[in-house]
This record gives sequence, C-alpha cells and structure tokens, in this order.
Amino acid sequence: MDTSAPWRAIETPETAQPEPPPQRLRLDMSRLLLAAVGVLVAVSVGVALLVAGQQGGQVEMVSGAGSSDGPSEAPAATQATLVVEVSGAVLHPGVYSLSVGSRVADAIKAAGGYSADVDPRLAEAQLNLAAKLVDAQLIHVPRRGEAGGVSPGPAGSATATAGLIDLNTATAEQLDTLPGVGPVTAQKIIAARDQQPFRSIDDLVTRKVVPASTLAKFRALVTVG
Repeated sequence: MDTSAPWRAIETPETAQPEPPPQRLRLDMSRLLLAAVGVLVAVSVGVALLVAGQQGGQVEMVSGAGSSDGPSEAPAATQATLVVEVSGAVLHPGVYSLSVGSRVADAIKAAGGYSADVDPRLAEAQLNLAAKLVDAQLIHVPRRGEAGGVSPGPAGSATATAGLIDLNTATAEQLDTLPGVGPVTAQKIIAARDQQPFRSIDDLVTRKVVPASTLAKFRALVTVG
C-alpha cells in the first residue's frame, strides 16, 4: 500500500467484527433465567405429584360410630310364674301369681300377711317360710282353735287325708315345704323310702334320715300310708 498518497492516510484500517450491543445480552440472559425457572417449576410439580400419589394410596379403615364388636344383646326373656292359693289366717285369702323361685313367705306377704286370728305357735310349727313354692300349691295359715293346719303340695298329688303329706308318696317339692326340710333332706327321704318304705314316722329317726329335732318340727304334718 502506498501511504504516501494523502488520501490514503484517512482510510480506516480493517478491524474485527463489532461486539453485540448490551441490550441483546440482557435479552439472552433473561431467556436463560426463564428456562431455568421453568425447569425448577416442572421438577417441583413432579415431586409434589409423586408425594401426593404415595399418600393417596394409604387407606385407613375406620369403623362406624354405631358399630360394636360384641354380640348384640338378646331381648330379656319373660319371667316365668306360678300360681298358688293362700288360705286361713291371712288378710286377703285367695289365688296369687308369683315368680318362679318365690318362697312361702312371699305368698303370705302377697295375701296381706297374717290376720289377727293367726295361731303363732301352729304357724311356726307347720309353715316353712323359706321353702320354695310349687305351682298349684296351697298355703294354709292356721287359725286359733284349729286342730291342725295344712300346707300340701300341688293339687291332685298323692297325699293322705286331712292334708297330711305321705312320706312314702310325696314328691321332693312337697317334702321341701315341710319345716326344717330342704332339697337335700327331701332327697334323703326319697332315697330311704326307695330302699324300703317307711312303716312309721319315727323311721325317719331310727334309720338316721333326719334327727329327732327336725322331725319334731313337721311330725304333725306328715303320715305314712
């Protein structure tokens, strides 16, 4: 090149490509930043969906508020009853319906209790207030002046005349109504007569079925047929 020419001195030498303006650089950085934010958002959403899916797979079984593991209660059964007659020295003689398991004392109470003409001595000797009642039983409370009271078992059962209980034919329920005789003693009397019938009332003592003190409580109420 001839630099001596004066017009050559004002020529601009050839240089490299100019740098891009700053505005374009800021635009490129914004795009990169938006892209990075988009990736982070996508990752966050994916993680959240994964956690929600895992939690949603867990199911807890809760029983209803009114449920019960135990068996339902059965309705209460109707209470069984028996019918007895109370006569003699009570305020209200008559027929009464009482629950099974009731005692002679309960029957007398249902009839109003003893009346003024009761014979306390005979009542104590002839009535076993603790004895359990049987259906169709007659409870007689002795009055003053009576030769003897009766407290037989069910109507139509085998008993001797005058309402006395036959030791050889009476049922366990009938024997249980005697003063001083309970279920155990009644079974002893029946077992003894099955081996050999009683010939007299005193056989109960001689054969050691009951002691003499117990026989004295019901001697006037029994017989031997």
